[in-house]
Amino acid sequence: MKKKDANKKHYFSIVETDKVHSVLTCCAKDGLTAYLWDQGHKESELEEYEIAGFENSKKLILKSKGGFLSKLSKSKLTDKQIYIKFNYDKFQYFTYGVLNYNKEEKSYFINIIREVYSSQQRTNYRLNANNFVKIQFKLEDEVYDAHDISAGGTSFSLPEAEKDKYPEGQIFKSCMLRLNKDKFEIPEVKVAKIWPDKDAGGNLNGIFKVGIAFIDVPKRVEEDLFISINGAARAEEVRKTMKQKKLANQ
Repeated sequence: MKKKDANKKHYFSIVETDKVHSVLTCCAKDGLTAYLWDQGHKESELEEYEIAGFENSKKLILKSKGGFLSKLSKSKLTDKQIYIKFNYDKFQYFTYGVLNYNKEEKSYFINIIREVYSSQQRTNYRLNANNFVKIQFKLEDEVYDAHDISAGGTSFSLPEAEKDKYPEGQIFKSCMLRLNKDKFEIPEVKVAKIWPDKDAGGNLNGIFKVGIAFIDVPKRVEEDLFISINGAARAEEVRKTMKQKKLANQ
């Protein structure tokens, strides 16, 4: 039996085509905002567009919400494959595609032909580190490569000889977290749990894992961290989908 991805079960879901059409039609009717950014750039560098129409069950029409100067020249995202997200009815929707420019209408459009994902906007998703997701946590004067990150905490490993440095329940202040290029100051954390690790054969390997819980994170830091985690998580889902399709076409 294939093991289910708990994060995907609770965070991501692929939206049925009829639902996509319904949601985008409503977004266009209400003139809601879509957020676009280039692959390889941070989500904080996004551009805002008004959802102006949805035609032929796939063509999403967008109008730039930038100032006067932005209307005199095309967006730098034009003709590039970009990420797009928008919020509707307590859910966040996300997909990707090529941003096209209509010179006559002075508007943009994206053909929605890729899978569209949805998530509840405040899900506390746990993102795992990998070759594309680098997570580091600074505690006291030590910097550790972390295993994962959520808006509520992180975890890392250390040798058994160092485990007494972080007893369960111990409070530490002035910590620093890094997720890819983004850095976050975490004022206070608690050692939530420490436990021995095992190798593939189930034998103790002399390594201990340390679970860290964030305490009273400032609202702005929490929001920025949440955005960073979600952006990286969505990029991960796109990479997985593209890899699966590539393998299927071989």
